[in-house]
Amino acid sequence: MAILTDYKYYKWIAILPGWYIGDFVGAIAAYFLVDTLMSNKKEDLSFDLALLRICTLLIKSDGNVNPEEIKVVREFFIQTFGKRKSEKVFKEIKTSYIRNSTLDQLVTVLKLRLSPTKYYSVIQMLYAVAAADGKIQKNEDLFIEDVAMQFGFSKDRLQTIRNQFVKANTKSKKYSQKIIDSFNVLGLEPGVNINDIKAAYRKLAKEYHPDKLTGMSEGIKDLAKEKFQMIQEAYEYLNKNYV
Repeated sequence: MAILTDYKYYKWIAILPGWYIGDFVGAIAAYFLVDTLMSNKKEDLSFDLALLRICTLLIKSDGNVNPEEIKVVREFFIQTFGKRKSEKVFKEIKTSYIRNSTLDQLVTVLKLRLSPTKYYSVIQMLYAVAAADGKIQKNEDLFIEDVAMQFGFSKDRLQTIRNQFVKANTKSKKYSQKIIDSFNVLGLEPGVNINDIKAAYRKLAKEYHPDKLTGMSEGIKDLAKEKFQMIQEAYEYLNKNYV
C-alpha cells in the first residue's frame, strides 16, 4: 500500500496507461508529465532556509551563541511560517547545501523572492534577533550593515531601522528621556522644529507602512506593525509634549 501513497512512484505507475494509449511515446510522455507535476508539488524552502541561515550567522557573529537570540529566531519562524513548516526547515537546514553558501549568496536568494519594498522587513527581523539579549554588539551591527548594503540601503536608512530597537544614550538636562527616545525613533536630534518632526514622520510612515508587506506572513507583518506603531507613538508624543 505504501507505493500507492508515495509520490515518487507516480511517474512510474503512469507509464502503464501511457503505454496503453500511445505505446512507447505515450509511456515516455506520461512519465515526464507526472514527474513535472509532482516536482511542482514539492515545497520550496529556499527562502526559509536562507533566512534561517542568515539568522544563524548573525547569532554567531559576536562569538557568543546567546540562548535568547536562538529563542527569538525559533519563535519568529513558528509565528511566521507555522509550526509544521518551521520544524521542517529546522530539520532540513542541518543537511541542506545552503549551509555552505556565502552571505552574498544567501542574500541573493532573499532578493529573488522579495520585492525591494519588503527588504526592510528582513532588516527589522535581524535587529530583533541581535537585540534579544538586551544589546546589539559591534559585530552584529557590522553583519546587519553588510546585509543592508547588499539590499541597497543607505547608512541613514539603516540607522532609522536600528533606532526602533535601541534607546538613545544621549543625556540631557533640558529634555526628558522619553522625548530623547522619541527623537531617536524618528531619526532626529533635539532642537529641531515641529515642521522637521512632521517631515520625518511622513517620510518614515510612507516607507515603513505595514501595508507594503502584502503577501508576507503574519509574523513579519506583526513585527512591522509593532515598529510602525512605535514611529506613530513617537510622533504623537513629540507633537503634544515638545515645544
